[in-house]
Amino acid sequence: MKDKKRVATIIRWIARIWGGLCLFFLIFMVGAHVIGAISGTSDGAGFSSTQELISFLFFPISIMIGLGLAWKWDGLGGLITILGIVGFHIVRPDLIFDPMIDGLAAPGIFFIIYWFMTKDQRKT
Repeated sequence: MKDKKRVATIIRWIARIWGGLCLFFLIFMVGAHVIGAISGTSDGAGFSSTQELISFLFFPISIMIGLGLAWKWDGLGGLITILGIVGFHIVRPDLIFDPMIDGLAAPGIFFIIYWFMTKDQRKT
């Protein structure tokens, strides 16, 4: 039991560190894009189609929301992150198995694993 708790704690900290780095990176990239669009220096400002807008809502917006919520609610944040990346791959199947995109959503899997491992502890 003590080993299971230690493994769960390690998984949680891996998820938090990796998720925090991914969240920081996504906030930086989205912020730079928004600042570029506002200042007029970005050539690709705006969305050219509804598909681009929907894929933007799935990635990076839902990933950012999920990773942010996972700090307080591990299961919910991990679920939102995973559903966001699945939705993104449904909208953009050409980017399936892109390691840069999937790597930014991978902490969601660790948050869900941690949530399942500690499910018994929350009941008591």
